[in-house]
Amino acid sequence: MKYLIILVLSVINLFAIVSIAPVEIGDKPGFSGVVKGSLNTKRGNTDLDNYTAGMKLSYDNNQSYLMWGEFNFSYGEVSGVKNTNLTFTHLRYIHKLEQNLDWEAFVQSQSNEFTKVGERFLTGGGLRIHLDKERYGNLYFGLGGFYEYLSYTTTVDPKENNIRGNFYLAYKKEFATDSQLSYVAYYQPKVGDINDYIISNAFELKILIYEKLYISFRISYNKDAKPAQGVKKVDFSQATSFIYKF
Repeated sequence: MKYLIILVLSVINLFAIVSIAPVEIGDKPGFSGVVKGSLNTKRGNTDLDNYTAGMKLSYDNNQSYLMWGEFNFSYGEVSGVKNTNLTFTHLRYIHKLEQNLDWEAFVQSQSNEFTKVGERFLTGGGLRIHLDKERYGNLYFGLGGFYEYLSYTTTVDPKENNIRGNFYLAYKKEFATDSQLSYVAYYQPKVGDINDYIISNAFELKILIYEKLYISFRISYNKDAKPAQGVKKVDFSQATSFIYKF
């Protein structure tokens, strides 16, 4: 089984993907983490290089708060032409107020050469409501806001300093042996301009395949109503990846 896993990892590309499953205080007390990454190289009829890496570290005090940080990086070339170059870093703190009510604060930094985002930095917070678990399961509703700084790699797009609302729905359902289904949807309108908004949707099925090794199937759909000039408003992606938890 060990050698089969090594063989599979060597031929299937792992994508650095952002976590979408909501976490609850007390779910996994103490320190925990997830690592993922890959190196995919082809030579001959196709020249391809793709590098991805990701890590998430969490601490849950099992009573009143949890915190986690995540970093993802991806770079790729085909026939010497770059086609992927992005980074993502996210830090979040969640503190319990009442049984089904938390407050959270976060800081995020990211870049994506192919959406012409040189730097996107945001910081903010809000409330997270855990809806009736008996009726809705692990369903969360979040509302709040954040400050956003945007610097583009183009010469025609100005730098931006925005205040955005932040509204989201997050859901997860666990089944079988430590496997789960997750979905998250974000709506982030700019304050003062309802025509400038960001919508993000992501669906993930994560299945345990061996001890602490999981296979993940993910689909995402994102829309930026006012991206940089020359960039499409909609991005769709699907990915299959392997994830190791510790």
